[in-house]
Parts: sequence; structure tokens; C-alpha cells
Amino acid sequence: MALTPNSRRNIHGPGILGVLRKTARIFFYGSVFISLCAVGLCMETSMLLGTPGNSFAFYLVVFCATLGQYNIHYFIKRKANPDSGRFLWSVTHRRIHLALNGIGALGLILGLTRLQLSHFLVLGIGAAITLLYSFPLLPFPGKRRLKDFGLLKIAVLSYVWTLITVWFPAVALPRITPSFMLVFADRFLFMFALCLAFDIRDKPTDAREGIHTLPVMLGVKACYQIIRLALVLFVAVAILQFTVTGRFLELNAMILSALTTYFMVEYSRTRTSDLVYLAGIDGMMMLQALLVGLAGIH
Repeated sequence: MALTPNSRRNIHGPGILGVLRKTARIFFYGSVFISLCAVGLCMETSMLLGTPGNSFAFYLVVFCATLGQYNIHYFIKRKANPDSGRFLWSVTHRRIHLALNGIGALGLILGLTRLQLSHFLVLGIGAAITLLYSFPLLPFPGKRRLKDFGLLKIAVLSYVWTLITVWFPAVALPRITPSFMLVFADRFLFMFALCLAFDIRDKPTDAREGIHTLPVMLGVKACYQIIRLALVLFVAVAILQFTVTGRFLELNAMILSALTTYFMVEYSRTRTSDLVYLAGIDGMMMLQALLVGLAGIH
């Protein structure tokens, strides 16, 4: 009896395409990619401020803390959009979440021993906010987590990402400079735009659970206008930043980042799959870090 292509794949395993799909799901659904994005933004901060990069141990802590936080969040998550491929994957691959949590914990233990004392203040603030965001620790009926408060949800996410990717890598600076404040403001605006795109996608689930996010309160159309405004303000602050530093190649990188983010958000309006958001919307963080890095080479 002759073997068909399908039967051959059954004998020899899922094939290279199947392996690539499984690897891609772990990379994106297991939050490996977004953890790399966090590291990229930290490196970008050092480039924008003109300061030396941090140590390998520092970047290991950033990567592993992000990896652990996201995998814990999805390991304990019990409600989501029923059409979410990521949620279905999380439910059926809990052991992978546990393994990635283990890797994150081990990396944190190794990296934390090499950090400066000043780093622990920022890390402690970020960790406390993250715990209150994901775990039901608040004493309010029906609103036990920060994410249950719609307006706080986006503000907290944007702030924590800004805290970890701007203040954390620059905490050793002897003083707060105007350049630092501008980078901090710019990063918050950028992360706000990305987080709001995710809130728009999650509007049906949030509305069903009674979480009054901006899209639930104001509507989707108004929120896309807010994203555009945030990106315009992002470019305006970038212009101020590079008026101070005089490094206009980096300004071009930020403008290109804003434009690409705008088109990526527009693309995602009609394509709401998890991978579009995890690779595309989240990918704007990595793209921005790469663009600033390339600008700094010249």
C-alpha cells in the first residue's frame, strides 16, 4: 500500500512546518517575544539618554521578570474571549507556562545578585503594582484587581512598562535630567497607544465582565482617535527631546516608529487574531528599539 503525504507526516512526525508553528506559539503565546521587547526598550533608553548600556545581569532580570509575570498571568487566567487562540493554547499548555515560569525564576535569582541596590527600589514598585494588577488582593467587592478598574487598567500597564524600560535602566543617573523626563513622557505615550489598541480588541470581553475601559466607555471610533492623538504627542515630545540632544537621526527613527505604529494599528482594525497583536502591535516596541539602534550606528 502506497503512503500518502499525510501518512508519511504521521510516521515521521508533524514535519518542519508543524515544528515551526509550535515554536512560534511558544515564542509569542509563551511571552518570550514580549520579554525580548522589554529588553530592547531598556537598551533604547540608554541610547536615547546617551548613557552606557547596562550589564548582562540587568537585561537578564528584565527578560526573566517579564517572562515570569506574563506566564503567571496566563497560567492563572480563567476568563477570556472564547475565540482567543492564545487563551486556548494557555489552557492546553499549562506545563509550558510552568516551565517558562521556572526559567524566569531561575534567571531572576541569578540576575538579582548582580544588581545595584538602587535597582531594587524600582523593581519593588513594579512588582507590587504587577501583583495588584493580576492577583485578587484588593479589598473591593467585585473589583479585586487593578485591571478590574477600567481606566486604571491602561494607566497601570502604560506606567509599569515605562517604569521598567525607562527609570529602571537609568536609575543610576546622579540626577533627573530634562532629557530623562522627556524620554519618560514619550515612552508612556507610546505604550499608552499600544495598550489602547489591545483594549479596543478586548472591548467585548471587558464589557461582558463590567470592566469600564476607554473603548467600553467612549466607543471604538473615539479610541482610535485617541491613539492617533497619542502618537502625534509622541512625535511632538520626541522633537523636544532631540532639540535638547541634537541627535536628529534618532528623531527620524522615532517619527518612522510612530508612522509604522499608526499603520499597524490601522491594519489590526480588521484583523483581530492574537498573532497580529502579539507579533504586530507588540512588535512595534522591538521595531522602535531597532530603529533607534540603527540611527545610533551612524
